[in-house]
This record gives sequence, C-alpha cells and structure tokens, in this order.
Amino acid sequence: MLHTRSSRVLAALPLFDACARFKSFTKAAHHLDLTQSAVSRRMQALEAEVGSTLFSRGGRRLTLTRDGERFWDYATETMRRLEATTQDFAESLPGILRIGTLPSIGAMWLTPRLGRFLDAHAHAAIELVTIDADFGTDRKDPLNWDPGAIDIAITWGRGGWAPLFSQRLMPETMLAVASLEFTKHHGLEAPGDLARVRRLSHTTRAQAWSRWGARHGIQLDSDTVNALAFEHFFMVLEAARSGLGVALLPEILVRNDIASGRLVAVPGADWLTGASYWCVSRPAAASAPVLSAFIRFLQTIANDRKPSPAANEL
Repeated sequence: MLHTRSSRVLAALPLFDACARFKSFTKAAHHLDLTQSAVSRRMQALEAEVGSTLFSRGGRRLTLTRDGERFWDYATETMRRLEATTQDFAESLPGILRIGTLPSIGAMWLTPRLGRFLDAHAHAAIELVTIDADFGTDRKDPLNWDPGAIDIAITWGRGGWAPLFSQRLMPETMLAVASLEFTKHHGLEAPGDLARVRRLSHTTRAQAWSRWGARHGIQLDSDTVNALAFEHFFMVLEAARSGLGVALLPEILVRNDIASGRLVAVPGADWLTGASYWCVSRPAAASAPVLSAFIRFLQTIANDRKPSPAANEL
C-alpha cells in the first residue's frame, strides 16, 4: 500500500523535474500553467517530505544540490518506468476485444449493429459479456464490474467512474409503448390514459413508473394490482409485444418495433430520465488503436436515429 508521504512525493515528481530542467521556478510555472508562488511552495513542501535541500537558490538560476542531483536521477527513472508501464497497458489489449455490456443494450442495440464495425475492421475479434448497473441511484455511479477483466464497458448512469476514461454516448429517453391491438382496445391517446391500464415493470427500476407519473403530473395507482414485473428490458419488451400491457422502455430499444408498427408509442408520454448511456474503460486501454476505433464506432451509432438492419427480426 502506498503511504500518504510517498503519494505526495510521487505526485510532485513532474513539477520537480520541470524545475530541474528549466532551472527556474518561474519558467517551470509557465510551462505547467501554474503560479510561481505555487511552484515555490510545492518545492518547499517536497524538500520537507524528503528531508533535504534539493535546490540552491542563490543568483538568478536555480542549481541542484548534490542531494537534488541524486533525487533527479530517481525522479526521471521513476517517471520513465511509469511511462513504460502505462504504455504496456495501452499495448497489452488482447486480440479479442472483450466488451462488457448491460444485457438488453448488448442484445437489442449493440449486437444488430456490430456488423458495421466488423466490416470495417476485418481482423477484429469481439467477445460480449454482461455487467451490472445500479439503477436505483441518483448519485454518481459505483463501479459494478472489474475494469481489468474487460476492455470497455457500455453502461447506464450519470457519470463518475474516475479515474477511468468515460465517454457519454446518448441521453436516455423512455417511451410508453404498447402493441397496436392493446393501444386501440384501451384507447391510449395521451399520458393520462395510462393510469387505467396494466403497466409492465422492470424490477431493478421499481420507481420508474412513479417517477414517470410525477414528470407528467399523473397520479398512478399501485403497481402491485394486476402488475407484471420482469428482470430485463427484453422481457418487458416481449410482454408489450404480446399485448400484456403498456411498457416504459428506452427509446433505443423500441426504435425498431415502432418503425415496423409492432409497437405504438403513446403520444406525449416520453420521459427524459436524466441518465445516459456511456462507454467506460481504463485510460491506457482507451488509447489503443482498436479500442479507439470501437469508441468512435459507438459514438457514430449512438447518433444514428435509424432502426437497425434487424428491425423486424428482434
């Protein structure tokens, strides 16, 4: 475990290196976009941490003391090794791109579009595994997967996976949808009509319908009466297709069904939840060429509003 003192010394190495190279606190401060006084205080604190005077401050130029020369050797070697280790992480991406994704997003949004990426990257190999997300939090999101076990995660939340790299793909918009037959039979023409019909629920988003109701100013009866609840969105979607009720589902998952006429979105019942879909990875891995290309691909398909090629097959 890295001790607090060692952490402070390690954090000061780039600043110390700049001062040693430029032989001036002022030039180092300008190079690093800091104030001269801040640099001077940081170097005084570093000298206190290591217990030795590292700079001779006489005259217009700084000069390193004998201890300063020894410490500079240590600093440059430490930073060189850190850089080499970081580069090793960047270049150690395996031949198979291992993607962690939420089950429904992976099956219903990503998989039908993967052919476009594979056509452009013929030598790429991909493995999809499922991860979890905490749908109950309104705060910054916990890390629910091992970032060392996968190369990139496609997840849901509000951001906050530091120190990992994260890229927002798209905001989450939920639509209230039902089969054409269910919609006609119950006369679903406006948000208020949903208070009197069976609503299909997602068990890990137990408060979704109540929050939807609050957003639209609609008082909903208890969801426990004639309720149907499912663990995954693809189960909720199939129940809606089967005419079992009205479902609250992410727009990106029902785009194909709406385009094909299989489902109907209730007019005016959309809900921008405040959460988004993100891709998250280790910073070093994100700089690897194949993963950088995949992130660009995700951004492209996130902005594509058209149904996937498999619109009538899901």
